[in-house]
Amino acid sequence: HEARPTPKPNQTMAFVSSIALTTSPSLTAASTSAIRSSVFAPRVARVSRVAVPTPDRLAPKMEFEISEGVEYELNLLVFVLAFFGWVVPSSLPAAIPLTNGGGLTQAFLDSIGSNLAHWPRGPALDDPFWLLMVLWHIGLFACMIFGTIGYNLKNIPKDV
Repeated sequence: HEARPTPKPNQTMAFVSSIALTTSPSLTAASTSAIRSSVFAPRVARVSRVAVPTPDRLAPKMEFEISEGVEYELNLLVFVLAFFGWVVPSSLPAAIPLTNGGGLTQAFLDSIGSNLAHWPRGPALDDPFWLLMVLWHIGLFACMIFGTIGYNLKNIPKDV
């Protein structure tokens, strides 16, 4: 006999009964399907739900705080603009030996393509792919972080 937990406010509890099926190599496909249909058919959809109402003050909120009550907004447009704000400049050709005179994005994508040509063998530890990957992603995440910080500066009170 299972002890059922008491529901907390704003929770929906679901109880599902299940049966473990053990098979052996001596069972045939016909007997296995007969066992499945006879054992699982009456018990598949036994689900009972208990809904408990809750006051609004106990409901979880999906908000972020920077510090001391300052709200932090997540905006998809900022991430999209930060992505293009990194990809476009990093695609410009540069006289860097690591990129062979091309942009960082092209060098990274070329490295991915050359490593995929040798699939399933992965890149070696001394392959330039790893350095290109780390540099490219550090630049991307820096643009995303600084873009989000810049976008959220409007939420900081002016009296500070």
